[in-house]
Amino acid sequence: MQTLHVDLAERSYPIHIGDGLLGRADLLTPHIVGRQVAIVTNETVAPLYLAALEATLAEYRVTSVVLPDGEAFKNWETLQTIFDGLLGARHDRRTTVIALGGGVIGDMAG
Repeated sequence: MQTLHVDLAERSYPIHIGDGLLGRADLLTPHIVGRQVAIVTNETVAPLYLAALEATLAEYRVTSVVLPDGEAFKNWETLQTIFDGLLGARHDRRTTVIALGGGVIGDMAG
């Protein structure tokens, strides 16, 4: 594993690069505040990585929201789908939201 450090004073953070990182609870759990986690991903990424991440986070109450893939889905309707998933699972302000994917997923979950 390689680690890059983004130095932003009190907002600094590491970026870990390597194989099998989704299985490394020691890297993920320090960033989880409460007992609830919501994973936002898409139909392309979910079959490849979602089960591994859910298994790593088994000690938490995990909800996954799987969205359609593509730039066309970066809209208010998709954002409402995320909100509905969070509210339906009774998540609150202490829920940690993980964006499992890039591009649209990062924009929508962020």
